[in-house]
Amino acid sequence: MKYGEIMKDLIKVFTILGFLGAFLCFSTYTARADVFDLSLRLTEGGYKLELTPDGHHKGLTLTVNTDLNTQYEVVHSLITPLENRDNPGEVIRDNFVVRGLSGTNRFGNLRIPTNDSPVRFDEVLYVSNSTGSADSFTLVYGMVNSEEISPGYYYGKIAFTLRPIGSARQPETEILDVYLNIREDQSRQSIEIVPVDSLRTVVLSTRTQEKNAAGVSIKINGNFNKLFSIAQVLTGPLESKEGNQLSPDAINFTVSGASKGMGINQAVALSTRQQTIYTSTPSGEFDSNLMIAYSLADGREQKAGNYSSRIQYMLDKIGLGQRVMGTLDLEVEIEQIFDIMITPEDKKGTLDFPNLHPKEPPRVNEVLIEVNSNTGRRYQVSQNVYSNLTDKEGHEIPSEYFKLQAFSVDTKGKLKVVAKQEVAKGDMVLLVSDSKGSADKFRVVYELTSPMNIKSGDYSTRITYSLSEL
Repeated sequence: MKYGEIMKDLIKVFTILGFLGAFLCFSTYTARADVFDLSLRLTEGGYKLELTPDGHHKGLTLTVNTDLNTQYEVVHSLITPLENRDNPGEVIRDNFVVRGLSGTNRFGNLRIPTNDSPVRFDEVLYVSNSTGSADSFTLVYGMVNSEEISPGYYYGKIAFTLRPIGSARQPETEILDVYLNIREDQSRQSIEIVPVDSLRTVVLSTRTQEKNAAGVSIKINGNFNKLFSIAQVLTGPLESKEGNQLSPDAINFTVSGASKGMGINQAVALSTRQQTIYTSTPSGEFDSNLMIAYSLADGREQKAGNYSSRIQYMLDKIGLGQRVMGTLDLEVEIEQIFDIMITPEDKKGTLDFPNLHPKEPPRVNEVLIEVNSNTGRRYQVSQNVYSNLTDKEGHEIPSEYFKLQAFSVDTKGKLKVVAKQEVAKGDMVLLVSDSKGSADKFRVVYELTSPMNIKSGDYSTRITYSLSEL
């Protein structure tokens, strides 16, 4: 083979090898540039977190592998609370705790507290540095005050999610199963707080008398041996999606079933301040079944809307301090009220002056008008007079002899007829509400002066009253 042909063949070989090398480098670079994953490792081995009621905590190391150079965060979510398999609805909440081990991470910010705190439904554990360096950190999970948890086999799930910050990359999620088994001999105290009509929500509504009240059952088991008390607090204002707030005074409560200990047995308004609702005897004797009855005050005094908050319950034991036992959602519906009431009732349609004679003294007819409104919007009250005062034969009394005047009855709005004025046919505004659209009340006095030349008889007219928003 000639020298020139050999060189051409060598050039072809080197060219192909160069392309292959570039392709492999590019493929390796592409694969490496796309690393973004999360892995979990239990420090005691295994693939599920098996907790024990003896106070022994167990560790979990989370490792983030990434070369995206993008900041990220790691979040854990209690997607399935620890629930008693044999008693559905009985859930472990504040006894299931977690803490972060300080110094186990290298670059980012470990957000989880380093002391035991209840596992929440959604919480940021870790935020990386601005360049998104790969890192790892360790969490420790455990049970506290497990002697107060009812016996049973509990199961739940925690989701750990790796989320990029400021990147379109999809999050990565890992699921961890959690188990706890508490035997009868490991549980000595339990307090169960459950709404009578739902799982975790106290619902009150003004729509019907039945929905105007709701009960919460408190079941106490075990042996306390010392004085203890149960308290409640409204964790935040009762607020609607529109930002309106309902006063806690709108809800009253009482506690029944207390014979050994002491409960609130007279109606007391709910409060955003802590309220002791039940106290045992000094030696720790207690009533095993209590009932809290929540009820709504007069809905006419409250602004219409759907409001929500939460009621938190605490156990306070002598020498052991206070702990949160649980929290219930509170939902309150104040149905819209917008109506008018006329007294006496027969004045809704007609105004009568029977057996009228010429030159007799003036006659007076009075109407009390009440407006019930909780819409929070301004309104007006009007009257519509269909005709002059007329008898059966069609004789009329001129409007100049028939007058009206409005009088305050602790009226909040503005009366529009404060001096005597002729009762003319058609519409006339009697009252305009205040800016809050408050419920209101006022009197309208109709006065008829008998003309000299009228024909004796029974005179009347039709008057209707209307309520309309402005």
